[in-house]
Amino acid sequence: MSLPHRSAVVAWSTWAVAFLVTAGLEPRLGEDIAALSPRLLPLVIAGLAFIGIVAALQREMGLALEASSFGEPRRLVTSGTFAWSRNPIYLAFLLPLASLATYAPTGAAIGVGLYLAAMTLCVVVPEERALERTFGAEFDAYRARTPRWIGLPRRG
Repeated sequence: MSLPHRSAVVAWSTWAVAFLVTAGLEPRLGEDIAALSPRLLPLVIAGLAFIGIVAALQREMGLALEASSFGEPRRLVTSGTFAWSRNPIYLAFLLPLASLATYAPTGAAIGVGLYLAAMTLCVVVPEERALERTFGAEFDAYRARTPRWIGLPRRG
């Protein structure tokens, strides 16, 4: 499975687990879905915000929202949002996960923890190896100054 597809599988699988845990902890979630309750608005807004952020970040990277645009990286994007995080698209997925906290903070926390662990081990680390092979010293310098998830860029 290619890395872009692997990231989608990891992201949506962890969201599904977090959703099921949240629904188990807070039955009102299922009731609200059945009734299309306005209490679902934070979840809907978080999902739409995620889509908007991903579209903006893909534009920053020079990609379209089509799977055919993925493949071997042609250039290393290190400016803009990518100066603050090496993985801002993956970080954006925390919005839909965190929105589950409006129903059950424990379900959201489990989802966020599972997501960060699975994404790091199954997607980010293999991607970093591929970027190191492709971009060598340029990626090493970027990795040294930019946090994997989020933070202030380090001078170096």
